Amino acid sequence: MKGRNYIFLLAGTWFGLSVSCKHEEAGTQEVNNQSSGERKVYDEWLIDLEKVEDGCERLDCIKSIDDPVFISADRVDFLQDDDLIIGVRMGDELHAYPHNILNWHEIVNDFMDDTYLSINYCPLTGSGMAWNRTINGKLTEFGVSGLLYNSNVIPYDRTTRSAWSQMKQVCVNGELYEKKAQTFQVIETSWATWKTMFPDSKVVSTETGMQRDYSSYPYGTYREDKEIYFEVDQENDTLHPKERLYGIVSGDEARCYRFANFKNGLRILSDTAFGKNIIVVGSERDNYITAFQNPSNLIFTPNTGQMPGIMRDAEGNVYDVFGYCISGNKKGSRLTPMNGFTAYWFAWYAFYIKVLFK
Repeated sequence: MKGRNYIFLLAGTWFGLSVSCKHEEAGTQEVNNQSSGERKVYDEWLIDLEKVEDGCERLDCIKSIDDPVFISADRVDFLQDDDLIIGVRMGDELHAYPHNILNWHEIVNDFMDDTYLSINYCPLTGSGMAWNRTINGKLTEFGVSGLLYNSNVIPYDRTTRSAWSQMKQVCVNGELYEKKAQTFQVIETSWATWKTMFPDSKVVSTETGMQRDYSSYPYGTYREDKEIYFEVDQENDTLHPKERLYGIVSGDEARCYRFANFKNGLRILSDTAFGKNIIVVGSERDNYITAFQNPSNLIFTPNTGQMPGIMRDAEGNVYDVFGYCISGNKKGSRLTPMNGFTAYWFAWYAFYIKVLFK
């Protein structure tokens, strides 16, 4: 297969294994890091094993970043305004993870505001999310297994070496079989929007300890063309396969939203998804979409031109893109985010039995 050879050659310089135990800086917890070149495979798979493919040969063939170095947003000189980042907020801490770096490493194991988390990103499906690294009371790291399902990365946790489907957000093989990943809200947006919203945030730097050309995109014209490198369960040509959509997931269902529905500045949609009243907030110009529960059916209006506040309720409370109230009598409270992320259309359709989009 053409795609398989391409990925294998690209990853060929990344072979190398992390085998030592690691102590996190922020505490005495120890990571039981059992990473090795051999995969630990169990008989029972939650996904069709015949459709699991090798992107590269062994564990950690693509090297995760396990000790990220951060710099302040005003020191970033390696990003263009339209470059994409994945942003996370934990309490008062804000971290940005550039696609330019994630394209090469796929996983960043991090710690912020007393929370151990792992950013995992798949360049082939354009999907990025944040998972809790504490599973069943044990701290772990995630790494790249080298396996793919529906052209999507399968991370593994280094404590049990269980395999996880990224877009299904569940363990599909190993000791943690059927364990759901605990996810945290992420915002995928442009660097220009992020630094305007959060000029004091920290950004993963190019000081990764590995030699990569972070100014280049390692997959050629993949983001623009219609080619999908690996086989997928089902395809649908209603949209361009690489169109980015924001999706909310529940079980085997996904409800997706097109950026084209958020033209002409900031827009807020009231909707119902999986039996919940929600609001979906987005801007095609500023390149983000996110969603929150709205159980009381409150009315929200755009807070245009006043970032980081993006919307206000009928009482005048102003909220940021992570749902935190940043001014008003509800300051310090937070709206409940939906479990959502951005990914390519072909991936949404391949993974979810029922996928609707607006």
